Amino acid sequence: MWLDGTDVALLSCMVHSPRFRSLISRAAVGLIGAAGLLFTTPALAEGRGVGRTQIAVDFDFTTAVDEATTDSGGGGALRLGRKLDLFVVSLTPEVGGGYHGFGGSSDAQLYSGFLGGRLGFGKIIEPSVFGHVGIGRLEGVAPRTAPVLDAGVALDLTILPLIDLGVHGAYNVMMPKDDGSALKFVILGAHAALVF
Repeated sequence: MWLDGTDVALLSCMVHSPRFRSLISRAAVGLIGAAGLLFTTPALAEGRGVGRTQIAVDFDFTTAVDEATTDSGGGGALRLGRKLDLFVVSLTPEVGGGYHGFGGSSDAQLYSGFLGGRLGFGKIIEPSVFGHVGIGRLEGVAPRTAPVLDAGVALDLTILPLIDLGVHGAYNVMMPKDDGSALKFVILGAHAALVF
């Protein structure tokens, strides 16, 4: 999709605004901090082997909420994190990317990048809560780039020490344009994770 003169002018104003620069610098600091959590192991974790890298793939069924022109669809995500075992709970900071497509006349497709984490309870059967923030690009009838948020619950089963299988559900929001409404959708899905 090509940008016209109005889009270029708006993009130029947005990029040169102090507010946008502040947002970008904060996001960069957050990403650097998340990368530090993901890829460095604290001395305590080094000694006890409590920090493990986790690569997970999500497979999702999606349905839009309060959207007349958007129907159900599907998608998924790829997540990379560092699982830190803290006695009976685990904390997993993670970064990832996702794609969700929707049926209907809007023909909406959402591409996103995010960071966040999950808090799990237990070892063999592990219920957890999770949340992410990020940036998304919506293609279709009303294209836009905007912040995306999600929050949800999951249930994992550790079959082998290296493999977790589970199910999850989440509520997702893509923030609106100035003159539009937020894209809200619910996902239900399954995931598989390799933990090493």
